[in-house]
Amino acid sequence: MTSSSRRILVVDDDPASNELVAYFLKSLGYNVAIAADGSRALNMDLEDDIELVILDVHLPQRDGDEVLLMLRERHLSRTLKVLALTADGSDEVRVSMQSAGADGFLTKPVDLDVLRAEVTRLMPGESQLEGALFRRVRERGVTPRSVDPRAALKRS
Repeated sequence: MTSSSRRILVVDDDPASNELVAYFLKSLGYNVAIAADGSRALNMDLEDDIELVILDVHLPQRDGDEVLLMLRERHLSRTLKVLALTADGSDEVRVSMQSAGADGFLTKPVDLDVLRAEVTRLMPGESQLEGALFRRVRERGVTPRSVDPRAALKRS
């Protein structure tokens, strides 16, 4: 299965974070869906083609750990990988997400090399994640290392 046929859902209430992470994943060839809160994520059709959910922890309406527990209940018949991505790197949050069933945990601002490595680890069969666009960007000497949505907003 090529990365272009694989889908990732990014769930974050910060539009800049959603857009930056989605753009990066799209540059690697993935199809990306975005949800701005936990309720929207749960209302999206996840049964057929979402393989990985990148989930913020502190969300309006439903927190990330609640969304994660509901996703786990909903997807008993197949494996759905969930990567927590949050600005709150406290031990309490990390333990809460791991207890709820998170497959990985990253903090913001996220190092894009680390994010790529986690996506590779969590999506079996992906050994060639460096898509053509990402290779071209690196060849031009542009190596964005981290995504900091607030800094990106200040620059625009």
